[in-house]
Amino acid sequence: MLQEQIMLYIRENTVMIGILSSIVILLLLVMIQVTRTRREVHKICGKIRKYFDVILSEDEEEAPAAKEETQEEIQIPVYQTAEEEQTGQEDSKENEELRLLMDIISEVF
Repeated sequence: MLQEQIMLYIRENTVMIGILSSIVILLLLVMIQVTRTRREVHKICGKIRKYFDVILSEDEEEAPAAKEETQEEIQIPVYQTAEEEQTGQEDSKENEELRLLMDIISEVF
């Protein structure tokens, strides 16, 4: 009996059923869009957090690194190896060649 009344109501009020079904579909679409947007926002927030973590961690590490560099500059080597002496001699030769080249250029111009 109840089923017959429901079927009769649906047949007589097709416009009302169409409106209700479209409202339900719109609500579902809105809910789906909101969840997708929320997920995207969470992903973006996670990326932003990682970015700030990296930036903040770099700032914290730079201060101790600068102190270590100054300590390394203060340390004087007790001896030089043969390779360091050779590179020093090569550097001095290159510097002399560059000076000669600059002298020649300055004389020409």
